Amino acid sequence: MARVKLNGHEIDVADGAPLVEVIKRAGVWISHLCYIDGLPPYAGCRSCLVAIEGARGLQLACTTKVADGMVVETETPEVKEMRQSVVAIINANHSDRCLTCHRRVKCMPGDICLRDDVVTHRCVTCSKNYRCELQTTNELLDMGFENVEPWVGEPRTYYQHAVPEPDRANPWLEFDPQMCIICTRCVRACDEIRHTGAITLAGRGFPTRIAFGAGGRVDESNCDFCGACIDVCPTATLMEKPNKWIARTEDWISTTCNSCSVGCTISIGTRDGRAVIVKPDRVNPVSADQVCVRGRFHYDAIPEKKRLQRHYVRRGPAGSAQFPAHWGELVEFAASRIKDVVSAHGAAAVGVLGSPFNTNEENYLAQKLARDVIGTPHVDSSGAAPDRAAARAIEAAFGTQALPSDMITLGRSDVVVVIADDLESSHNVAALRIKDAIVGNPLAPRNGKLVLVSALRGEMADFAEPYGGAWLRPRPGGEAAVADWLAKRARGEQAPSPALASGEIAGATAALDAAKDPAKTVSVVFATPRFDARAAAEGAKAAANLAIALRGERAAESLYILPAEANMNGMRDMGVEPRDGGMDAGAMLDAAASGALKALVVVGDNPLMFAPYRARTERALASLDALIVIDSELTDTAKLAHALFADVGTYAKAGTYSNAERRVNRLHAAQQAPGDARPALLALTDLANAVGGADTWAYAHPDDVTDEIAGRVPGYDRFRASFGMWGKARISSPATRSEVQSVAEGAMPERDGSMLLTAGRTLYTSIEGAAVHSPDADKLHREEFVEVHPADAAALRVSGGDEVTLVSPHGELTLRCMISGRVLEGVVFVPAYHDGGAVTSLLHGDGAAVAVQVKVRTPA
Repeated sequence: MARVKLNGHEIDVADGAPLVEVIKRAGVWISHLCYIDGLPPYAGCRSCLVAIEGARGLQLACTTKVADGMVVETETPEVKEMRQSVVAIINANHSDRCLTCHRRVKCMPGDICLRDDVVTHRCVTCSKNYRCELQTTNELLDMGFENVEPWVGEPRTYYQHAVPEPDRANPWLEFDPQMCIICTRCVRACDEIRHTGAITLAGRGFPTRIAFGAGGRVDESNCDFCGACIDVCPTATLMEKPNKWIARTEDWISTTCNSCSVGCTISIGTRDGRAVIVKPDRVNPVSADQVCVRGRFHYDAIPEKKRLQRHYVRRGPAGSAQFPAHWGELVEFAASRIKDVVSAHGAAAVGVLGSPFNTNEENYLAQKLARDVIGTPHVDSSGAAPDRAAARAIEAAFGTQALPSDMITLGRSDVVVVIADDLESSHNVAALRIKDAIVGNPLAPRNGKLVLVSALRGEMADFAEPYGGAWLRPRPGGEAAVADWLAKRARGEQAPSPALASGEIAGATAALDAAKDPAKTVSVVFATPRFDARAAAEGAKAAANLAIALRGERAAESLYILPAEANMNGMRDMGVEPRDGGMDAGAMLDAAASGALKALVVVGDNPLMFAPYRARTERALASLDALIVIDSELTDTAKLAHALFADVGTYAKAGTYSNAERRVNRLHAAQQAPGDARPALLALTDLANAVGGADTWAYAHPDDVTDEIAGRVPGYDRFRASFGMWGKARISSPATRSEVQSVAEGAMPERDGSMLLTAGRTLYTSIEGAAVHSPDADKLHREEFVEVHPADAAALRVSGGDEVTLVSPHGELTLRCMISGRVLEGVVFVPAYHDGGAVTSLLHGDGAAVAVQVKVRTPA
């Protein structure tokens, strides 16, 4: 530790810490327009000048390391004058007029500047007005009050030179080069924090500018729209495009992203009861200050008018149409339908579906409604089979599903094995932490090794072989066999080399040999497939076997199972899974189609989107005597409901999520309920009281349910509403055994001239938008295709953009073709959620791999 005197006050700080960070943490303002905490100093803006006793001249706080006995002054007249001079030079090539005008608060956006006839752009016409770091710096340095003109001693260039046009061609990020002060924060954040390198400095000397990719549009570069550059930009050069003119927020609400099971915590800026901007929130230490495109921009994937704002009941001849209903009428109608079914056919004729997008509190009440009020054991979720199969395989290996592994360790791993389709797309921030392990950053460089087992090419492949690791590429369905072969080799067993389409076994074995060193940190990551339960089980077994081979009795601490959706673990912890002889979702749909199941209560789920074999699902739902749906959107399932409760969206809810590592995070309501919509907790409570009798339940607030969960669900006792360890503690159990399991070979269908269909999560498609078939569910329109290998495209004589029809034994699907090297020859890939999960119309009921015929549509 070092003792430093800062502006006359002594403070104790870490010896060698960057002085600029020490000053900020002490609560003292200091300008630092080019510095990013945690990265090496760039020292480009020169605005963080300070006086240090004994030093020659003023010093840059960003390049200075603190030492014991250092005396620092940040507010002397000399320091302020020199900072003003430095900022004046920066202002000289910026739209500066308001920055140095003491009358700026009296101007309106439509007013003409009376001080300078060449001014065309200024603060009051900028969408970042009053939330701009450069503007704040000018104000706190009294640039306007003391009339520090930017062109004194410096040629004034901004208004006399042509500037590049803004790039507004994509839906999320606006790039306006004329606002840039060349601080390079965005370049360094993209390269050193996100490991993407989509932004660079182009040119030399005075014409130097920021550019994306090769200098074209943002959406033509390799930018993945994570928004890290927006967070660090001190001006309006990089802006969030949606709602940018109203993003001066009234409040910031901390909540949790619902886009994947990493559970990134986010802060939502609100205005007039609606979300207008999202930033990362550090509550979850894994995501920290990072988030992906879905977490940052999908909050407004569908407009409010497309959310359910009224409740409906089905009436008319043969229930021909849905009509609006008031709350009391709706509750009575739904309850009477359920009671009629129970009276005529017994409680076992009713099923309940929860959802991994529900909060823990909603899922807890859904299963409680089923088991305690209705009396049925049939509780599940339509897309839960793969994750349940993987969890059971993990429990068989270690005696627990709640592994003690902590995802914070991912970024510190020396060797990482990833078994996944495309981790960058399905679990983006988990992939980012693995990149941290491989390359680190300039202040903490790393030399980690990645062994990637994946049939689909994704961005993670770029961090495998180029950094001394390996990308083992089997054909789809062979991932578990390859991972299990690696486990056998690590145990010293002899086994035939696995069949690979490409990849160097030697690179993988070398990395795993190094992983046996007890001093090394090893992580094995398995992301469950979206539909195939058998592949999920075998993949989880293989991943567990590999962790055991590399880490023995401590294997459970090195294994990470990433469920497909946000709250899959929490949903199952709450009891939304088959127990005590209850049917799973597939069996419920079969029973409904055959007439054995008469009623289904669907809470936040959408079987027509998430359950494989869509034709079966359609028959099942159409056969029900009572379909009760609670949802915030008019999904395909909701359109069939006899009683439809209008729920609020995720970001209008309060409750909790349990992520992939069972880290429990809070959700706080950041948006107002649209129209007559009411939270699902209220619907479940009133429905339970109507079915079971008055005062069956008395939950006044989600916190009441949170506290009941803490008292009844194992492991959740530390998460009461009043003192929960949100984002910090995880629910985990020590492994009681480490058992190697036999892994079955993947059974792939015979091709016979057909092609193998694969489907998975993609990065840009909004689940909410896809659920209502929004044409802008993928606002970049990159994921609306079937991907076909170039050799197959040549054989089929199709070009990019041509329509093809995929035909399976269960249905057909027409899509435009994208010629892509991401897939292997003989394989096609369809995004899992495109057009409301349209690919489910081709799948078997168990989600297993299916062969499809590809028919080329010829123009009429």
